[in-house]
Amino acid sequence: MYVAIDRQPENGCKIQNAACGRSGIMLRLHLVTTAADQHANHSAAGTQLLHGTNVFQRLVGPWAGTDRIVCADSYFASVEAALSLKASGLRFIGVVKTAHRRFLMAPLAVLAARQLIARGDWVSMVHSSPSWPPELMAVLWADRDRRYFVASAGSTRAGAPCERLRWRQLDGGAERVAVSVTQPEVAEIYYSRCAQIDRHNRCRKDDLRLEHKIGTHDWSQRLNLSLLGVCIVDAWMLHSGARGPAASRTQATFHEDLASGLIDNTFDGRGWRPRTTQAATDATVAPAYGVGLHLTPTTKRRAPSSGGGAAFLAQRRCRVCRTNRSELVCSGCRDPSVGGEIILCGPKTGRDCFRSHFDAAHDALL
Repeated sequence: MYVAIDRQPENGCKIQNAACGRSGIMLRLHLVTTAADQHANHSAAGTQLLHGTNVFQRLVGPWAGTDRIVCADSYFASVEAALSLKASGLRFIGVVKTAHRRFLMAPLAVLAARQLIARGDWVSMVHSSPSWPPELMAVLWADRDRRYFVASAGSTRAGAPCERLRWRQLDGGAERVAVSVTQPEVAEIYYSRCAQIDRHNRCRKDDLRLEHKIGTHDWSQRLNLSLLGVCIVDAWMLHSGARGPAASRTQATFHEDLASGLIDNTFDGRGWRPRTTQAATDATVAPAYGVGLHLTPTTKRRAPSSGGGAAFLAQRRCRVCRTNRSELVCSGCRDPSVGGEIILCGPKTGRDCFRSHFDAAHDALL
């Protein structure tokens, strides 16, 4: 299967970010602007650094002096970045690919040709200093591909082996087997933390489905959806991390409850909002959609005219007025034992189909 994804959309906006390695919560964002704007906002000291190092310092600057380990991808990783963070009181681990100035790639390759025998082996070189420990460490680890690390944290002692499920052809046929690959401690630390931003992006794009392909020439639309998704996923990760094993809600359920709480709230009000039975049963009060029993989009899709899945929700006639096609259903009437989904008109039509159905089918207050 081949899936084409626009990794760097032409009409989009790139965001560089930093996340907590344990919780996955997004901590700091940096919007990529034009080259002229970036040069205008750089300090005199920043103009002497590599672009990746300059952005890196801006992202992790608030944690200077805390002696934390920063794991960065190849966009930021370089010897200059490691030395810059060491001077700021931070430790660093990164994978070097293209920004290899001052990195010992050639000597490591010579050592690898002599000493690397099988997958999982590694060789290393250190930059010694008058005082122990060494300032920097360069490690070459042979996985499926070679990985070049520059680090001011960790060590080259054997870490916990990484376990992966891979397809293998056995006597009885193809099966998924567990493959164990040894790795140094520096690789174990890096790969246990570096995927947090990718995990956050998957929660935002796949689970929330906020950033699927949208035909727009307004970059602010993508930016606003991304920032909204970051806030929602951060709330989910904070909830699941604080509750631990007691967090029984799935991510989809949490998003529904969060949306319900945001629809009817007192964030901008002062004091307590009066809630009385008389106000709740008054016919002039509009129903609070999204709170309790509410209207929600149907999960059914239109029958595709040609092969593939349908991209649009199914439309049916309203159960009450029988004249309007709608995609909304009552959240309390989705059980097949009570007739399946009940299609109703939404509040934008100006009709009170949902109130009529609610009064007739549900023994509760709206």
